[in-house]
Amino acid sequence: MRKITYMQALQEAHMEEMKRDESIFLMGIELRHMGSGVGQTAGLYKEFGPDRIFDTPISESGYVGVAVGLAFGIKIPA
Repeated sequence: MRKITYMQALQEAHMEEMKRDESIFLMGIELRHMGSGVGQTAGLYKEFGPDRIFDTPISESGYVGVAVGLAFGIKIPA
């Protein structure tokens, strides 16, 4: 069994599931530029673009509102 870090596992899981299902998207702080501060989403913006990887303001209630609204449109927040 190969050994990988938790961050590598997150990167691989996001990449695999987003390739498998086009309705999955990611939203968060600094995802496009920094890979979410600690880098676990690095490379995803380049792969999937602004329609599936987008930055949000620093507001937990904002995340919930966006996720609920998009879920009504058959989108899956990851």
